[in-house]
Amino acid sequence: MRTPAVLLVIWLLAVPAATVHPHGGGTDALGCHNDRTRGGYHCHKGPLAGQAFASKAEAQRALGGSGAAQPPAARSVPGAPAVSAPTEGSAAVVPYSRDLYGGWIDADGDCQDTRQEVLIEESTIPVQLDAAGCRVVSGRWLDPYTGREITDPGDLDIDHLVPLAEAHRSGADAWTPERRRAYANHLAHAEHLVAVSAGANRSKGDKDPASWLPENAAYRCEYVRLWVLVKLRWGLRADDAELATIDTLMRACATK
Repeated sequence: MRTPAVLLVIWLLAVPAATVHPHGGGTDALGCHNDRTRGGYHCHKGPLAGQAFASKAEAQRALGGSGAAQPPAARSVPGAPAVSAPTEGSAAVVPYSRDLYGGWIDADGDCQDTRQEVLIEESTIPVQLDAAGCRVVSGRWLDPYTGREITDPGDLDIDHLVPLAEAHRSGADAWTPERRRAYANHLAHAEHLVAVSAGANRSKGDKDPASWLPENAAYRCEYVRLWVLVKLRWGLRADDAELATIDTLMRACATK
C-alpha cells in the first residue's frame, strides 16, 4: 500500500533541518550561480557582481546577450498538490521507462546542462570549465553519501535524491510529460539533485530508505528528512515499509 503524501508531514517535523552551509564559491563564466536554496540567479564576481536575477537568461540579457528564455516547467515546482494515482493493486498509469523523464536539459540556453549546473553549484571551490565554457573539468566536491572528497567530475553522478523510478511508482506515473521533465531537471531546491560518487549512486539505484541508506552514517538523518521533503513537495506517496523505516530512523534522529 502506498500512503498519501500528507501523512509524511509527521515524520518531516520530527527531525530539525541540518545546518545549511553556504555554497563554496562555485560560479559560472559570468561569475554567478543559481541559488538552489532561495531561488534566482546571483552574481558574486565579474560585471554583474552584487546583482540578482530571476534566471541566468535574464542576466545574459542585462549584458546584451541572447540567452534563451527559461522554460518555467524546468525550474519551478509545479504546485505540488496531491497527485491522483491508481488505486491500490492497480497497474501503473504508464509503465516506468527512463525515457519518460528525458535527459539533462539546458534550460537557460547557456550551454551548461543540468549536470553541469549542479557540479558548478556544489563544488566547494570555483570550478574550471572547458574552453567553450560548457563543461566542468575540475573542482572539489564532498559526497554526502560517503563523506569522501572528489576532485574529478568524471567520478561523480548527479543523483535524484528520490530516484525517478521510485517517483514513478509513487505517483509520477500519472504525471504529464512536462511535469516529469521538470522533476528530472529540477534545480530550484538544492536537495533535489546531488553530486555524489558514481559508486554510491549505483549502489543506491532506485531504492527507498527501507532498502538503502548512505554509507555515511552522519548523513542518514538529513538524508531521510530530505527524502520526505522531496516527496511532500511533489505530492508523492510512500509504501508501508518505507514509512516504517522513516518512522524508526526519525525517532532515533530526534533523540540525537
